[in-house]
Amino acid sequence: LLETKEMQSKKITDNLILKSEIYIKCDELEEAEEQINEIIKVCKNYKLTENYGKCNNLLAEIYCKRGDYSSAVYYYEKALYYFIKNEDKEDIYNCYVSIGDIYGLDKFHKGALTHYMFAKEVLEESNIEDGDIYKELYSKISKSYMNLKQPQKALEFMEKIDRIDNEDNVKEEVNILVMKAKGLLSVGKYVESKECFNKALEIIKKEENKNRLAQVYLTMSNIYSEIGDVDKHLEYSQKVYDITKRDENKYMMESLFNMIESYVQKGEYEMAKKYCKLALVSSIKNKDKYYEYKSLKFYSDMYKNQDEVETAIDYLNKCITIANNLQDSKILANLYIELGKLYSNISKDKELEYYQKGVLMYKDLNII
Repeated sequence: LLETKEMQSKKITDNLILKSEIYIKCDELEEAEEQINEIIKVCKNYKLTENYGKCNNLLAEIYCKRGDYSSAVYYYEKALYYFIKNEDKEDIYNCYVSIGDIYGLDKFHKGALTHYMFAKEVLEESNIEDGDIYKELYSKISKSYMNLKQPQKALEFMEKIDRIDNEDNVKEEVNILVMKAKGLLSVGKYVESKECFNKALEIIKKEENKNRLAQVYLTMSNIYSEIGDVDKHLEYSQKVYDITKRDENKYMMESLFNMIESYVQKGEYEMAKKYCKLALVSSIKNKDKYYEYKSLKFYSDMYKNQDEVETAIDYLNKCITIANNLQDSKILANLYIELGKLYSNISKDKELEYYQKGVLMYKDLNII
C-alpha cells in the first residue's frame, strides 16, 4: 500500500543484482547469467533503465571472464547506452575503460585509445579528485600511445602522472583532518568531528590499495623501458618495490626483475646481484618455481656478460632442472640453445648435443 510496484521492483532488482555480482566474483557464471536474465525481464516490464544498464554491464563481465570479448563489447555498449541516458558518470567511465581494455587485448590500439579518451572526458566532467584513478587511466593512455608509435604523446601523460605524484601528500592530509576532528570533538561538535575522522579513514583505506598503484607504476616502468630511458625504468620499478616489498607478491617480483634488468643495462652488476638474491630468496620461500627459474636465469646472464662462462653454465643447468619440472617446452628449448652457445668455446661435443636437443624441441613445437 505504501509503495508502487515500480518502487518494489527497483528494490528487489537492486538486491538480485548484488546477488549476481557475488556469483560472478565466485566464478559461478551460469548461475549469474540465469539470475541476470530474470532481472532483465523485470527491468523491461517496469522500465527500470538504470538496473537494465547494470544487468548488461554484468553480462559483459561474464563474457569477459569466458574470454568471449566480442560479446563482452556488445553488452558493454548496450549498458553504456542506458548509463548515458541516466547520466551515471561512474558507470559510463568504467564502461569506456573496460571497452578500451578489451580493444587493447585485441591489439586494436586506436580503438582502445579512443575509449580511454572518452573515459578521460567523463572523469574531468565528474570533478573526481581521486589521484589514483587519474594515474591508472593516464598509464593506459600512455601505453596506447606507445603501441601506436607516438612516444612523445605517451610522455605527456607520464608527466601528468609525475605531477599527481608530487601533489599527493597523503600523510599530511590525514594529519590535518585528524587535528581538525580532534578540535571539533573538544568543543562538542560530534557530527562534524565524525565526518572528518571518516574522511581521514577513507584516505588511509585508499592508500592501502597498493596493488592498483603498483600496477600503474609497473606499467610506467615498462613504457620507459620501451622508450629506452633506463633511469626512469629503474625509478618506477623501485616505487613498485617500495610499496609491495612486505607483501612479496607478483608486483614485487616483477619490480625486482625490472630493477635487475636496469642495473645490468647500466653495468652495475653488484647492485643487480643484490636484487637478484632478494628475488631468489623470495621465490624459494614462496615455493614459486617460475620466479626461481627467472632469478637463476638472470644470474646466468650476468655471469655470461662478465665472461665467467663456467659459472653461467652452472646457473643455466639449474634453470634447466626447474624448467623440466615446470613442463614448459618452449623455455626448455631456449635454455638448451643458450647452453649450446655457452659451450661453443669449451666443448664442441657438448655444443652440438645441446643444440640438437633445442632444435628437436623447436620442431616438436612447430617453431621450425
